[in-house]
Amino acid sequence: MNENVVFSGNLRFLGIPDLLQLISTTGSTGILGLTNPHAMGPASVTFLRGNPTHATYSSLRGIEALYALFGWATGQFEFKQEKIGAERTIHRGQMEIVLDGLRMLDEGIIKRLGPGLDEKKQPGLEGSSSQLPLIKKPITHYAFLVEEEAFSKGTTIIEEGEFGNWIWIVLDGTAEMTKKTIAGPTKILKVGQGAFIGNISSMMAMGRRRIATFTATETIRLGVLDLDPLYSEYSSLSDEFRSVLLSLDNRFGEITERLAEIHSGIHANEKASFSSEGKLSAGKQAETPSLIERGHATIVEDIKSQPFAFINLHKNDFFGPLPFLEMGHEPFSASVYFSEDLKSTPLDPEALQSEYDQLSDTLKSMIEFSLNCISIATMAVRRQCVERMNGKGP
Repeated sequence: MNENVVFSGNLRFLGIPDLLQLISTTGSTGILGLTNPHAMGPASVTFLRGNPTHATYSSLRGIEALYALFGWATGQFEFKQEKIGAERTIHRGQMEIVLDGLRMLDEGIIKRLGPGLDEKKQPGLEGSSSQLPLIKKPITHYAFLVEEEAFSKGTTIIEEGEFGNWIWIVLDGTAEMTKKTIAGPTKILKVGQGAFIGNISSMMAMGRRRIATFTATETIRLGVLDLDPLYSEYSSLSDEFRSVLLSLDNRFGEITERLAEIHSGIHANEKASFSSEGKLSAGKQAETPSLIERGHATIVEDIKSQPFAFINLHKNDFFGPLPFLEMGHEPFSASVYFSEDLKSTPLDPEALQSEYDQLSDTLKSMIEFSLNCISIATMAVRRQCVERMNGKGP
């Protein structure tokens, strides 16, 4: 094996969704090479700090080439850790790509390649237009577990709006995450083995209100996390990094509120209170992340040529790109608009990256889980917006 090859294997056992998540989790930079005897030649995907930046397959380039690989039911792969070029043709986070790729595979948009492909499904995170996305991953946090609890099918594990300062990790079974609306609960996603139940802010001493409801969809076994070492780790972080973590919870709360409004049929996307003069061009001017001191910012995306306000950010929230946070918002998928009284402080992405690199695996996994939840909820908002615009929604 080439000394630069970090890992290799067969796509029958580790599919494209799993590979994307594995490389994202390790934050690796390098090139994933793939071959398939049923394909029109080899393929490659370039990664920068765990995020796909470029892909090639036959005559396809960029995101189209990467999506085509979701149909590969067999073949070989190897990942080489090495320096890469500056070319970037993919501007989406890995979770957004995984969910879109699986949806298109399920709808037959992506062609399957391999023997017995009609009987086989791609391994990894599940999701389609008719099936809730399921977040699951290997468990690596046994040192933080203090006890186990079990809940029977249909039992509410946590209730939206209640206060709580405990966090579980799923050991076995599944649970459904829902959001309350005036039209009844709307489903967001499912969690399985290795996923978390509880907010990042739950590790704070006073706890915070639960953002969503979790209900067991079968008998589920949960491990209770010892929050003392996690809170100690959280307390040792810089004020800026703690603000970023709490802002992730705020983003998830905001995006699920949009989802609840659309589900209820009451969100007409009234003009948000932002200044068009304060817009940051996606992927250009928003090169430096910042923390809001005064005023507010709005994350806006054009959906079918119409601006849609995803979330509002306020004091102590951050905006702009951070290398370890991919959630399908700015700078590539959405733009940032500012209120006229906005005052913000630039954040140092290198210093924050250094702090992130030193985090425990448990806290890193909690951050990744939060990003996955934000990405899934954001895609649900996009999908329902399009359905309403096409006259298929409420």
